[in-house]
Amino acid sequence: MVEGDARPEVEGPVAALDLYEGPIFALIRSLKSRGAWPADVDLYVLTSDHGLIPADQSTSPSRRPMTPARAAEAIYDNYGRLAAFLATRRPAAAMLALTELYRRALFRKDAPYVQGVPVDYLDPEENDAADSIVAWLKNAQ
Repeated sequence: MVEGDARPEVEGPVAALDLYEGPIFALIRSLKSRGAWPADVDLYVLTSDHGLIPADQSTSPSRRPMTPARAAEAIYDNYGRLAAFLATRRPAAAMLALTELYRRALFRKDAPYVQGVPVDYLDPEENDAADSIVAWLKNAQ
C-alpha cells in the first residue's frame, strides 16, 4: 500500500496508480511496465478523498489534502477495508509504504499484525525507500 500526491497533469478518472507522483509510484510503475512486479502481490493506494482502494481501480484525482483531522475521520473505514482485504486474501506478509500522517489514517498506533498477517512499515520519504521495497518484494516471492 502506498500514498502520494496527485499528478497535476492527470485528469481522472484513471487507475489510482497512474494518478499519483513520487519516487515510490515511479518505481512501482516501472516494475509493472517491465513485468517485474510479482503477479501475486496486490497493490492498494491510500488517498485522502477515496480512502484505501486497489491500485488498478479507476478514480478521479484526490484534491483534498490529508490532515490529522481527515486521518482521524477516515481511520475506521480505511482499517476496515485493510482488515477485510487481509482476511480474504491471506497474504504471507504486508508492506505499508506510508508516512506517519497516512499511517494514522489506518491505525492509532502501528500494529505488527493485522488479521494475523505480519505488517512491515516503510516511510516513503526515507532515502533508501525504493531499495527497501525491491528487497521486500524479493523476500515476498
